[in-house]
Amino acid sequence: MASKSSSVPHASDHKFQKSTEDRMAILVNRVGEVTGLVHTSPLYWNSIEFFAKDEVSQGIFYALPDKYKLKYLERTIKGYNELDDDDY
Repeated sequence: MASKSSSVPHASDHKFQKSTEDRMAILVNRVGEVTGLVHTSPLYWNSIEFFAKDEVSQGIFYALPDKYKLKYLERTIKGYNELDDDDY
């Protein structure tokens, strides 16, 4: 029986895992790239918080074609896609 090579990376090997900060930076960038999403709206901020806690929904969001991402956010996340009152 062949043994595993020590050069094969393992999922638990920290060299190959992203830090929480890196994963959240990717999340913020991906949400920020959504066409038509107002970056100071409650929908924007609620989306970031929601996806940070729900990896399955985050995966669905990442996998969707760009043209459906805003609709997914509007259907899934509470909050409106308009300037927040604090932005005036």
